[in-house]
Amino acid sequence: MTRARLALLAALVLFATAGASADDGECKRWRAAFAAMPVRMVTVQAGAKTMALRVKVAETAEQTAAGFQCSTPEEIQKSLVLFDFGREIYTQFHMNNVPAALDIAFVKDDGRVFAILRMDPSPTALYGPLGNFRYALEARAGFYEGQGIRQGEARLLPPVTAK
Repeated sequence: MTRARLALLAALVLFATAGASADDGECKRWRAAFAAMPVRMVTVQAGAKTMALRVKVAETAEQTAAGFQCSTPEEIQKSLVLFDFGREIYTQFHMNNVPAALDIAFVKDDGRVFAILRMDPSPTALYGPLGNFRYALEARAGFYEGQGIRQGEARLLPPVTAK
């Protein structure tokens, strides 16, 4: 190999190593936020069926930004993440650094589940409903269908928390 090629190869290896450590640092941040989310109970009413679900609640801005980023597939299989924006807003979700597809339910201030979307991992795609919402509940892909929870027919009763 020529010196120029060796120098280029060394620069590429150095750049790749620096990028990996930056990604590792970002994942440590998101994993810490995910781990710090408190667990609460919510109730979902779907037709005649009432379900009590354990959810991780994104209470801080850091936890809201983290969501399922850098989670393991096992954590996604066994966890639900609830986002409460405090009022109805319009925003979108991304699936950067998420290792598996998710379903997300969008909920109005009155608890009505008005949209359920599937989100596939992507560094660029954005997902959101056509309309404002107060709550979003992320779950593994297929969760809502498996539980018989359908948009327009289900209601979420969020946890009561002191703020």
